[in-house]
Formats: sequence, C-alpha cells, structure tokens
Amino acid sequence: MAKVCKVTFNDKPFFANAGDLLLDSALMNGVDIPHDCRAGMCGACRVQLVEGQVYGGQDDDGEVIHACQARVVSDLQIITEDVPATISTSAKLVGLTKLATDVFGVQLELPKPLEYLPGQFCKVQFRGFPARCYSPTFPLEGSPKDRILNFHIRVVPDGQVSSALGKQIRPGHRVKLEGPNGTAFFRPNHPGRTVLVSSGTGFAPMWSVAVAALYERPERDMVFVVSTRTLRSMYMHRALARLAPFPNVRVIPVVSQLENVNVRVPCGRPTDHMPELTSDDIVYTAGAPAMTKALATTARIAGAKCYTDPFVSDPHPVEQPGAMARVADWLGSKALTMATP
Repeated sequence: MAKVCKVTFNDKPFFANAGDLLLDSALMNGVDIPHDCRAGMCGACRVQLVEGQVYGGQDDDGEVIHACQARVVSDLQIITEDVPATISTSAKLVGLTKLATDVFGVQLELPKPLEYLPGQFCKVQFRGFPARCYSPTFPLEGSPKDRILNFHIRVVPDGQVSSALGKQIRPGHRVKLEGPNGTAFFRPNHPGRTVLVSSGTGFAPMWSVAVAALYERPERDMVFVVSTRTLRSMYMHRALARLAPFPNVRVIPVVSQLENVNVRVPCGRPTDHMPELTSDDIVYTAGAPAMTKALATTARIAGAKCYTDPFVSDPHPVEQPGAMARVADWLGSKALTMATP
C-alpha cells in the first residue's frame, strides 16, 4: 500500500500518494496550481518548497520546484506568491511595427485591461497558428493604454508564427490570449541594487521591470545590461534613452558580433560585462536559456536573489521511462538510510 503524504499548499492541506506528481495530486484534490506545458520548461507551475522532500523538478537552488515534474515523497509544505489570476480572453492585432530587421513590435487590443505584474508573460495564439509565449511590455515611447498590450517578437527563420508577421498575420487578425504566467516579476521594496540582464527580445520583460522599479523609487541604484547580436538589432535605444535622467541608473549595451563601426559598444556575452554581484543585489534576467542559467548560477554563488522564467515555444511533455520505479528505489534507499544506526 502506497504511503500517504500530507501536502499543505498556501495553508490549504490535501493528501497525495508517495510517488505521485505534485501537480496531478493538487488538481485531483481541487487545488489549482497554475500550469501550462507540463514538461518543466515554461515555469508556470513553479512553487516554493518550504518543508519536505520531492523527487525531481528542483531548480538549481533546490528551494523552487516545478510541480509538473516533482513527485511527492514526504509530507510537504509549499507556497506561491500572490499573483493575478490567469485568464483566457480574445484579442485583436491592431499594431504591427518593424522595430529592427528581425524584430516586430506587436500591439494587441483586449476587451478589457489585463492585470499582470511587470515581467510576467502570456500565451498568445494568432488564429490558425500555434501558440507562443511572449511578455507584455511597457511602450518604448509614450505611455501605456489600458486595453493595449505591447509585445516584441523576434523573427525566427522558418518560424511558423514569426515568419508570418506582416504576411498572413496582419492588423485585424484575431488572437487568443492566456495569462498572465511566470514568476520572474518585479518585487517591490527591495532596498539594495537592482540588476537587469536581457538578450534579444528578452528586453521586453526587463523593460517592464525597469519601469516599475524606477516608478517605485526613482533614486534606485540600477544596472541594466542589454545585449543584442548586432548594433542594428539594438531596437530598444529609444527606451534606454528614457533612463538618462535617473542619476543612479547605469546602462551597459553589449553586442555579440563584432562590427567595424565607429561606435564604442562592448562585444561579447552579457555575462562578460556584469557588475560584481553581492548578497544585497536582486537580479532579473530574460533571454537566451544558456545566458539566464549562467546568470542564475552566478547570482546564487554571490548570495543574490535571481528571478527568471525559462520557457520554450512549444514544449512537449515526455514521461521518463521507469520514473515510478526510480522513485520507489529512491524511497527504499532513504528508508534504508534512516533505518541504519
């Protein structure tokens, strides 16, 4: 007979069999944990593990777990932060602007304003095309409008969605939107330095975080590392110019490809041009998965909090063969260890 474990989620208890996936057990007991891909890639179902042990699904720091990949092996206490509810709504494409040779600015009009936290993302599905995840962002110029969401979408060669922008996908196109999702949103009231790092269109959520952070405290100490492949890809220069009046903001533009131009911009990876982190820093990052993972590791070593939402466009859940057998073996080895004097 399987061991029964007590799981407490945000002070709400339910019971699960040892070896069951945390997400499945929660949903079967009427406990709604936000989720999407069920493959441990999108980050929508990440929760904080306060007490207990799970098998699989841990982030590098071990404190955050993916509920869709973590199997219950003991009594657990897990929590999530208070975030806006995820909703599904219709929308319409009302604006399409070429921001750079490989980046479109996309504006979607919703029936009513979407409540989201700066840094979160949405699942966007243009009618007739697969769904993709994009982060709503603050306008590069001007002020936001209540029912308009702004997105930055990089054109991927042969991409099913991005390659259709301006062709099959034009203003007036109907859209389905689900969101908000994600845990890499702005945390207010942090007294230390804020470090933002973006690559490519990962700038979109980081720009939202930057605006929210400076709106909360204009004198905030902030470093913003912005990386693109080439100078021509640095479509966000108008937004970065808006940071100039803030006395304690330092912007570090970086390009990954060396160009023969008369502009002094550092070349390399964004992580090559990071300030030295301390435990007083809070770090937000979005962009290439290798970059965000490396930065999360650097932050952890320095004792700094780091928030990032690693996700892919179209993940497919794959159940690892023999997973339950490995859980059983793991439980058995733990029991043997505990029984050994």
